Amino acid sequence: QQAVILAAGRGSRLGLLTKDRPKSMLPVLGKPMMARVMDRLRDAGIRRFVVVIGDQEGAIAAYLSTSWYPDTEVKFAIQAVPTGTVDALLLAAPFLDGPFVLTAVDNLTSPDHVRNLMSCFTQAGDHVATLSLLPATPDQIRVSSGVVLENNIVKAIEEKPADPKGSHASIMLYAFSQKIFEYLPKVKVSARGEREIASAIQASIEDGQKVGYAITDWRLHLTHEVDLLAINRQFLKEGRDAHILSEIPGSVHIIPPVRIDPKVSVGHAAQIGPNVYLESGATVGPGATLENTLVLSGATIAAAEHCHNEIIDRRIRISEPQKA
Repeated sequence: QQAVILAAGRGSRLGLLTKDRPKSMLPVLGKPMMARVMDRLRDAGIRRFVVVIGDQEGAIAAYLSTSWYPDTEVKFAIQAVPTGTVDALLLAAPFLDGPFVLTAVDNLTSPDHVRNLMSCFTQAGDHVATLSLLPATPDQIRVSSGVVLENNIVKAIEEKPADPKGSHASIMLYAFSQKIFEYLPKVKVSARGEREIASAIQASIEDGQKVGYAITDWRLHLTHEVDLLAINRQFLKEGRDAHILSEIPGSVHIIPPVRIDPKVSVGHAAQIGPNVYLESGATVGPGATLENTLVLSGATIAAAEHCHNEIIDRRIRISEPQKA
């Protein structure tokens, strides 16, 4: 019934996209990324949320307090200095009772997996945690958390292992019992200056606690600029909020799926789609052609311009690398 969302980081690796707004407020088909992550959890039945935000993230609190679902309870904890997931979870602890889900604002997977994760945790009964696992290459595991599995149980977990032992990575989506709080104080600060939740899980395993897992076949992670295009494309594929909410000339050719926010200007004879999202405040000139493109607020597409596989901000254009 409850979940913790970690949203204290601004997303410095996202460059100019986060110059004026935090990562959690970047748009995904008309909603902030934060709301899309929470929507997945709400679809699985969760109604109580604790959101850990930075001390400069008032926009997140304002949005969730006024624009999200009224049948939910949202409380906030402030992490002024981002010192890792353990410290963030300790800040959320006073608001929690009973089992809970922990995830991050930059992490998306399917609603079905969220439900499966919760079901696996509940059916296990006595586990301290159930992890979300994703099949991964050694290189992918080295930048995530590697796990070792044995007899349907997690036998070991290590944050960013130099020598991965298994074939799955643990992603930032967990179901926990209250027992996990016994192990958080035991976690030492890493060489990166943070205390990570994987170390607390490993401490519980070494203490004899059981840790289970549920496997997902995909997840999207908002780490780099082009990831925002992939996430919007996924939601267009799912058919979520693919609407045209601005008046556009009859000569404009729309190839679904497309999302056009309110207050978007589109010129005559433009071609929009497939896989295009125009954020409120965007402008598309006459005769322009857009495919697989995200145009953010304040950006202008020139007349007759062709845009393909791009994120276009008023300050920068980001092209998605083409697969070989």
